[in-house]
Amino acid sequence: MSSRSLLLVLLVLFYLQFFTTAQNAVGPDKCCFSYQTHRIPVKVITGYKETDQRCTKPGVIFTLKSGRNVCADPSVEWVQNIMKKINERLFRSWVQPEGG
Repeated sequence: MSSRSLLLVLLVLFYLQFFTTAQNAVGPDKCCFSYQTHRIPVKVITGYKETDQRCTKPGVIFTLKSGRNVCADPSVEWVQNIMKKINERLFRSWVQPEGG
């Protein structure tokens, strides 16, 4: 009888471990923990992504032409202006196909 109890306890522990591991794997991909404080020139930015709402701090991740990612505070005016300019640039390229 004790071997069955031990087996049952081990199975319960296995499932608990599996469940907690699966839960942790569903978190946000990238979060910002500190922000770029200096304005970034728009010409070196290729795009941006807003961080997931589950992150502890809101953030905008700018992708630079160099391939580097930089976090910025979305409540700062220069960050909002850059996001707006990038959106306009993307919209224009979507509406007007190249070569036409």
